[in-house]
Parts: sequence; C-alpha cells; structure tokens
Amino acid sequence: MYLKNLTVLGFKSFADKTSLNFQPGITAVVGPNGCGKSNVADAIRWVLGEQSARALRGGEMADVIFNGTDGRRPLGMAEVSLTIGDVDAEQLKAAGVEMAFNEITITRRIFRDGGSEYYINKVPCRLRDIQQFFMGTGMGKTSYSIMAQGHITQIIQSKPEDRRMVFEEAAGITKFKAQKKESLRKLEHTDQNLLRVEDLIREVKRQIGSLQRQAGKARRYKQVAMELQHLDTQLARHQFDTLQAEISQRTHEGEQLRAEMEDLSQSVLRSEDELQQLRHRLSDLDAEINASRQQGLELKGQSEHHEHRIQFNDERLRELEAQNTKAFRDINESEERIGYARQEHVAVTQRLSESQQKLETLRGELSAKQQAVQTVERELITRQEELRRAQTEAFNSSQQLSRVRNEINALDLQKQGNVVRLEKLSSEKIQLEEERGRLDSRLTEFAANVETEKLSVVAQRGTVEERQQRLRDIQGEINSVSHELDTILRAQAGVKSRLNVLEQLQGSHEGFSAGAQAALKQSKLALGTLADRIRVPDQYVVAVETALGHHLQLVLTEQPEAAQQIFADLSANKKGRANIGCLGLKNPDFKPAVATDDAPGESALKVIEADESIAYLINGLLGNTRIVADLAAATAAWQQTNGAYNFATLTGDLLNRQGIFTGGYLSGSANGKAPSSILGRKNQITGLKAEIEQAQAQADGISHKKGALQAEQTALQASLQQAQTELRTQEVAIATREGEFKALKLSLQNLHLRIDTVVYEIQSLAAQEQEGNAKRERLATQIAELETREQSVVARVAELGANIDTLRQQRDTALTALNDTKVATATEEQLVRSFAGQKAPLEARIRELEQLIQTRQTEIGAFAQRKTQAEGEIADSRHQIERLQHEREQVGQRVTELGTQKTAQEGDIELREEGLRERRKQLGELQGRRGAIDIELTQKTMQVQNLRQRIHEKYQVNLDDVRSECITITYADEGAPKVETVSPEEMANRGMATDWDKVAEQVAALQTKLDDLGPVNHASIEEYEEAETRHAFLTQQHGDLVAAKAQLLEIINKINNQTKVMFAETFAKIRDNFRVLFTEIFGGGKADLVLVDENDLLESGVEIVAKPPGKQLQSISLLSGGEQTMTAVALLFSIYQVKPSPFCVLDELDAPLDESNINRFIRVLQRFLVHSQFVIITHNKRTIGIADILYGVTMQEHGVSKIVSVKFHKQDEPAADRTSATPLVPPAAVPAVEAEEDAPHKREETLEIVMAK
Repeated sequence: MYLKNLTVLGFKSFADKTSLNFQPGITAVVGPNGCGKSNVADAIRWVLGEQSARALRGGEMADVIFNGTDGRRPLGMAEVSLTIGDVDAEQLKAAGVEMAFNEITITRRIFRDGGSEYYINKVPCRLRDIQQFFMGTGMGKTSYSIMAQGHITQIIQSKPEDRRMVFEEAAGITKFKAQKKESLRKLEHTDQNLLRVEDLIREVKRQIGSLQRQAGKARRYKQVAMELQHLDTQLARHQFDTLQAEISQRTHEGEQLRAEMEDLSQSVLRSEDELQQLRHRLSDLDAEINASRQQGLELKGQSEHHEHRIQFNDERLRELEAQNTKAFRDINESEERIGYARQEHVAVTQRLSESQQKLETLRGELSAKQQAVQTVERELITRQEELRRAQTEAFNSSQQLSRVRNEINALDLQKQGNVVRLEKLSSEKIQLEEERGRLDSRLTEFAANVETEKLSVVAQRGTVEERQQRLRDIQGEINSVSHELDTILRAQAGVKSRLNVLEQLQGSHEGFSAGAQAALKQSKLALGTLADRIRVPDQYVVAVETALGHHLQLVLTEQPEAAQQIFADLSANKKGRANIGCLGLKNPDFKPAVATDDAPGESALKVIEADESIAYLINGLLGNTRIVADLAAATAAWQQTNGAYNFATLTGDLLNRQGIFTGGYLSGSANGKAPSSILGRKNQITGLKAEIEQAQAQADGISHKKGALQAEQTALQASLQQAQTELRTQEVAIATREGEFKALKLSLQNLHLRIDTVVYEIQSLAAQEQEGNAKRERLATQIAELETREQSVVARVAELGANIDTLRQQRDTALTALNDTKVATATEEQLVRSFAGQKAPLEARIRELEQLIQTRQTEIGAFAQRKTQAEGEIADSRHQIERLQHEREQVGQRVTELGTQKTAQEGDIELREEGLRERRKQLGELQGRRGAIDIELTQKTMQVQNLRQRIHEKYQVNLDDVRSECITITYADEGAPKVETVSPEEMANRGMATDWDKVAEQVAALQTKLDDLGPVNHASIEEYEEAETRHAFLTQQHGDLVAAKAQLLEIINKINNQTKVMFAETFAKIRDNFRVLFTEIFGGGKADLVLVDENDLLESGVEIVAKPPGKQLQSISLLSGGEQTMTAVALLFSIYQVKPSPFCVLDELDAPLDESNINRFIRVLQRFLVHSQFVIITHNKRTIGIADILYGVTMQEHGVSKIVSVKFHKQDEPAADRTSATPLVPPAAVPAVEAEEDAPHKREETLEIVMAK
C-alpha cells in the first residue's frame, strides 16, 4: 500500500478544495512558519480517526473547520479524503480485514452543529470500520506512521505503559486488544444479565409459591360459586313469580281511580286553556319589551364598533407614515450603494484588462527566453564533453605522476618511519606489559564488585516479591470482604423484598373479609382494626388468633353513628358485611375479668399488649380465655374448671365454655390452623426491620474494613512501585557493570594480541628496508617522462574551463530570467481569474439594488392609496355614530309604554289562577291515592328489575329464562346440608313443598363461605401456569448465559496467550535492532529497551535506556533535544525493520538536529525507501534536497493556505519525459555518514513550478 492522494476542503486554513498527489519515495512539504503546512499532517491524522481536538491543536473538534478571515466567511463543514493505492488484500486479510478493492478512499466530514460522517469509497460507514481497517497495519492515528516533533517528547517522556502502545501496533496486537476489550464488555454485560436472571428466577419462584396457593383458593371459590348460583337463581325466580302476582292485583285498583280523575281533569284543563291565552299575551308583551331592549343594546354595540374602527384607522395612518419614511430612506441608501458598486465594477474591469495585456506580453517573453536557454544549453553540453575528455586525460597523467611520486615519497617516509617505528615498538612493548598487569588487577576488583551488587539485587528482588505477595494477600482479603459484603447486601435486599410484600399485604388488609376491607378503604370514620392495636409474642400468635377468631377483623370507630354510616355505605355499594367495635360505647355495669394464676394455663390477657383505648374490648373478648399447650391439656383444664374458661392451644385448637371443640386443618392458612396469620404478619414485619438494621450495621462494618484494606493496598502499591524502580535501577547498573567487565576482558585479550603483533612487526621492519632501496631507483626514471606529458594536457583543460564558465554564467542568467518570467506569468494568470471572479458578483449586486429601489417606489404609491382609504373610513364611522344615537332614544320611549300594558295584564291573571288552584286541590287528593298505588307498583316493578339486574350482573343469566325447580334441603348427621333438585310431580307425590326460607338460609351460608374465603385472584390459575412456563424459560436462559460466560473467558484466555507470544517476539526483534541502530546513528554509545515487569507481558510498560558516546548512563529525559530526536529515530526505524508502515508522515522531526545529525538521519531514512513512502514537513535544506516531490504551502491570501508543487528531475533525463512527475529512484547504496560530511550533498536539478488549483 502507499499514500496516493490527499484532498482537503474547509479543513483549518485550507478554505478551498486542495489536492496533493503522492508518489513512492520522499515528498517534502515546505513553507514559512504559520502558512499551514503542519495542517497537512493534522488532516491525515484526522481522517484516520483522531478524536482528540487537543491532538489537532484545537479546543474542540469544530475548531478544525475553516473559521473565516477578514475577506472570507467561515465555512459550515470540513472534509478530508485520503486515497490509498495498491491495497494488499492478503496483508489486510492477515490483519483480519476483508477488502475487495485495490484502491480505497477514506473520507471524513464534520459540521458546525457537531454532526460527523465517515465514508469508505463514498459508502457511509462507522468510525469503528475505519479503525478496524488500519488495525495491525501500522497506519492508525496512534501508530508510528505519523510522527511530529511534539510526539518525540511524548515518546521519550511518556510513562512506560503509554509508550507500550507503539510496540503493540508493531506487534499487530491492537486488533486482538480491541477484540479483548469487546469480549470483556460482553462478559460484563453477561454477568449483569446473569444477576438479573437469577433475581428474576428467585422472584418467579416466590410468585409460584404464592400463585399455587391462590390457584387452589380460586378453584374452591369456583365450586362454591357454582352451587351458590344455582340456589340463588332459583330463589330469585320464586321471588320474581310472587312479585308479578302482586303487581297484577294493584294494577286493577289503579284503573278504578283513573276514571274518577278524568272528569275533574277536563274542568281543570278548560280553566288552564283560558289562563294560558292570557299568559301568552303577557309573554308577547315581555317578548316585545325584550326585543326593544335588545335593539337598544345592538345599537350601542354598533356605536362602539364604529368608535373602535376610528381608533384602528388612526393607528393605521401612523404606521403608513412610518413605512413611507423607511421606504424613502431605503431608496436613498440603495442609490448610494449602486454608485459605490459601479465605481468598483469599473475599477475591476480596468484591472482585468491590464492584467490580460500584461499576461500576453509575459507569455511572449517566456517563449523567447525558453529558446535562448535551450541554445546556451546545447553549446554548454558540447564544451562540457570536450572538457570531460581533456580532464580525463589530464587526470590519468596526473594520477600516474602522483602515484610514482607518492611511491618514492612513501619509500623515503617508510625508511624514516621504520627507524622511528622501531624505537616506538620497543617502547610500546614495555608499556603493553605494564598495562597487562594493571588490567589483571582491575578484572579481579570488578568481579568482586559485581558479585556484591548481585547480592544487593537478590535482596531487593526479595523485598519486591514479599510486597507483591502481601498485595496478593490483601487483594484476596478485599475479594473475600467484597464477597461477604455482597452476600449481606443480597440477603438484605431479599429481606427488604419480603418486608415490602408483607407491608403491602398489611396495608391492603389481606386476609380480612371483603366487608372489613371495604370499610377500611372507603370510610374515613374507621379508626383501624383490633389487630392493629395489639401485640402478641410469636409463641402465642396462633393461640390468640384462634381465640379471637373473626374478632381480629373488628373495625374500630369512635361513636355508634359512625358504625351506622359505614353499614349504610356497605349496603349501598354491596361490599359485604363487617363487624364494628365502638370505642365510645361501654357498659357501665361491666366488671372486667381479672387475670389470675389459679386456673390452668396462661391467661390470654397477660400475653397481649394492647392500647389503653381497646382494653375494654380485649377484656370482654379474652377475659375468660386461657392458653394451654395442646387439645389434651385443654380438655383436662376444662373438666378441672367445670367449663369456666375458654381454652386455646398453641397448635390452633379451641375448646369454649359450652364444650364445643374447634380444630383440624384449614386449607389456605399458613399453618393449617389459624384462618389468617394477621398477628404473625405484624411480628414478621417487626422482625424483618430488625434484621435489616442488623444487616446494615454489618455492612457498614465490613465496608469500613474494606476501606482500610484498600488504603493499605494503595500505600503498599506505592511502596512496591518505589522498590521496583530501585530494583530496575540496580539491574541496569549491574548490566552496565557486566558490560564494562566484558569490555575489560576483551581489552586484556586485545592486549595479548597486540604484544604478539609488536614482536612480529619488529622482525618485519628489517626486511622492508632492503626491498625499498631497489624500488626507488626504478621510479626516478618514470617521473621525468610523465612531467612532460602533463604540462601539455593542463594547458588544454584551462582553455576549455574558461569557455565553459562563460557559458554557465550565460545559462544561469537565462534560467533565472526564465524562472522569474514563469512565476510572473503564473501570478498574472491568478490575478486574471481573481478579477474575473469579482466582476460577476458586483454586477449581480447592482441589479439587486436597482430591483430594491423599484420595489420601494411601488410600496410608496400603495401607502398613499391606503392612507386615503383610512381617512374615508374615519369620516364614515363618525356619521354612523350620530345616526345610531338618535335611534337609541326612540327605542327607550317604546320600552316605557309596553311596561304599563304588562302591569294591567298581570292583575287579570292573578284572579283566574285563584279559582284554578281550588279545583287542582281536589284533583290532587285523587292523584295522591293513585300515587300511592303507583308507588307500590313501582317498588314491586323495581324489585322485579333489581332481581333481573342482580342475577344478570352476578351470574350473567336472564331471569326470564330460568326454569322453576323444586328444591329440598336435608342435613346429614355431621350437620352438612344436602341440596337436591326434584321434579314438581315427585314433590306432589311426597306431599311436600319447597321451603324457600331454608333455601335463603343456604344461599346466605354459601355467600358467607365465599366472603370468608376473602379476595380471590380468579386469574391465578392461568398466572400460575404462565409463571411455571416463565420459570422454565428463565432457567434455560440462565444455562445459556453461563455457557456464554465460559466461552467469553476462553476467548479472552486465547487472546492473552496469543498477544503474549506476538508481543514477546516483536519486542525482542525491536530491542536487537534498537541496540545496533542506536550505536550506528550516534557513532558509539549503547542503548536498550527494558520491560518494567517481565512477568506481565500483557500490560508491562517499556523503559528506554540510552547512553550516548562519552556520557554516563542517565535518564533519557535529560538528553538534549537532538539526542532525544535521534533516539526516537533509532526506535522508529528499529520498529520499521520489524514491521514497516506503508507510509510515514514526519512533521518537522529534523528541526532539533544539527548538520552532522541531519546527515545521519538522511542516511537512515534512505535505507527504508524501498519499503515505505515518506511525507516530510521540514525547513531543513538537506532534507529538502533528497525529496522527489516538493509541495510549497503559501498564504497568497491572508489566512488561506495554497499549494505550490515542485517536481525534481535528473539532469540527464530527456526533455520529453519532464512533463511527468516521475520521482527519483532511491540510490542502491548510501554512502557513509563521514563521507557525506566530507562531500556536501549536491544534485543538479530542473524545477517545474505549477500553481495548484
């Protein structure tokens, strides 16, 4: 892959659409400070997904949108598109990205309202898709492919954990870390879902237990209700038939009274007709009076309307005057603006014409100067070729002469040097022997010091391991405490849930009869129940509830009137029956029972705590009640006291004073004995509240303990970090010592080798002396011949050199003039386009102002017409007001005359009404008698309707359709009634008739049985089945979540193992490369990369250890700016050796480097051109000199960046090929840094300057 194109629009200072094309090799972006060249790097980083506005040198993301200048408005959108060519599908597939294109364009847009869009090949996508595409390729926004000067400080001075990100990108594990993060997020959600499902399962289990009881109760209710419906409908049918017979009899009596009333009614009607005529006349008078008064009001309303009309038109006139004034002002301002616009239009037209003429002149000069340059260049090439041949000949001769002379001089010097060398070698041998002794001593001393420091490291490592073990112990304690706290809080939540349910049951009076519940809910006269005001220990709850029975549901009121009101409400609303105790109704002769210990068992009065207000009731209900253990004890005690007491047992049985036993199992109750544990529920609520307070106290204590452990953990972590830092310092020192020890050993070995070499060299010097004398005689003869030939060639070279210098001066002058003409031509073309663009808006503005003037003149004419209309309406309204005032006076006189006539008519009506009242009195007496019969008929009819309605509402049965049946009710030995339906014939044969009173009693008994069952959830049967189904579903879901959690943990484990291997392998390679490259770049020294915690490959940070030549080992942050930059360059290219990024953007990375380091930087940079494409933002001339394509960033318009491209070509490239932007091919071999410093970098180039559109 390589970076092919970057297109920006509205991004920072690039207001206009700007496109930069890139080619393999090096592209340099240059320009003065503040011109916007670093915005190119920001645009690349932004389109790759950068989300930090601070990283883009802004306060918020909207700051990247062009904010306008003095001459331009701000834009509402910024857009950057990055095109990447030669996409390697296999490489992307290896990184986990599927892509079917060999070229992609990534686009990012942002709007001022905060909205943003992302595209891949113009298809909308997510930011996550772009990030995933670049994961593992080394091209992400946080990767090492974009490196700015500020990032050097970030890499060098950042924390080891933050520095690790660069190595992770190189290792290609960022995608795996993203997958791990996603898996951890899913794992967290799975744990949360597990908790929710477990809570739901517990809740459903609790509901199943409750619904199972409710469903059983609903089935019993259904059976009793069916039996009740049969008897109740038969009883209603019997009552219906009886009422129908009575209605028939009373109807006949009413018909007789109706005939008598008819005669008297005719007389009354005649009188009423006469009286009605008089009243009609009176009504006509009233209507006429009201009409006259209404006419007066209408006339008054019309007058007020005209007055409002006058006020409205006055206001209209004032508004029209203001609008007219504004229109004249707009006309004057528009005429003034037209004048200015026309002047500006003339000026622009004139400047456009001048620029066009100047452009034609420049184009002619450009053509002539190009021809002149070509002529001089052809002549120069010819002379340079002749000079090259002459220089080659002179160079060969000079080289031969120099070689011979050098050989003679070398022989002379060798002879002299041999003498001196022999003396030095003898002295050096003595010194080397002494140095060998000193090195032996230093090696012994170093070995002892290294051993001591190793023992110190072992001790420090023990300290670190001890603190790590303590940290693990503390973490275990924290986990244990957290688990204990979680257990307590879960238990507390369960208790709170139970308390909430019990409080809801208590608040809704669950277990009370329907009548008692209705009285407590609907009546404000109820003061609560008897159960609310007593407290009983748990062991006596069953016994007391059994003894009190239904009296527990006793509704308390203050006075008997309140009880009567409650009963009336219950009857009216048909809400059932209730027992009521009046606190203000006491028997003055009542003697309270005294609790004694003489009788067997425990007195019920002693075990009950009751409010003083109900002590009278409790004494009356339980004064003669004793509590014993069981039914056998109760029987013995009853016999002992001759039935003087009621005996209640702890198991829920009762033996009253009459000798009647009550006991057995009662379905639907909590214990099978008491009908409803109302008192037990109160005790449970009290106990649960105490449990909640106790659990909260335990939770507070455990939280305090957890806080103390966490505080100790924090302090120990800080201590551990300090100990680890000291350990790393000691380990680095030992590594340094070991390196120096190895260097000393190597020096000693080299010293032995040097001594042997000195001895051998002394022996060789004697043989060299003899060979040198013979060779010197042969060389002296060759020198004379070579000197003669050299003089002739040098003269020819000097002559050709002078001619070439003259031609070069001519060519340079012509090229300078040509380039100046090109720049002037490009500038003038830009001016022509600018003036042409300014002309059209000015013409449009003039037309717009002229149109505005015409509009305002039309409005002025309309204002005059509307003013005349308003003035006419004012005059008309004033005339109408005068006319209406006269009409109102006439209407007033008419109302007075009609009032006099009305008074006379009312007197006549009064006399006639007196006679009519007497006849109506007689008719009323007859109607009273008839009314009594009608009322009785109505009551009977209402009773029939009520029967129909009650049966229909209660059973959804039509009473007319019910067939009358004969019913017998008999009682078995155990007292249970037996209901039987027989035919009328069989009843006649038996000589029996249905006893409807017994039927009514049985209906009441069945209704009471239903009421005793209390509220019934009829939907509980279906709800129970649904709860069972839901429980099975939730259980399956729980199993699926547990399996999913195990799968996620397995995935995370695999990712951890794989990333460990990948990171370790990549880190080892980068570390080896960094050691070598650091030494090469600095010309010595040493450096290393060290993991902070080698046992934690997943999270361990990376430390950089650097020691430039001649310096002691020190913190990397203390290095100079240039040394930090070169260290970062060494690290960057060490990573590139392992995993090169397809392209690299360097933003003023070379700014802190001096000339020598620039040469080293260039040498290393050129080594990687084969693998990567480089975009360099720089000011440095040497860096610019190696670029293949050069982009210049300028601000021809203040605040708006423009691009000027410069393409470099080889000097010997054919002219026909110079139209393409083919970059220079990187050199196959790069000279050494020292050679570059001795021979400054030079390259002859031809420049093409093109203004980018």
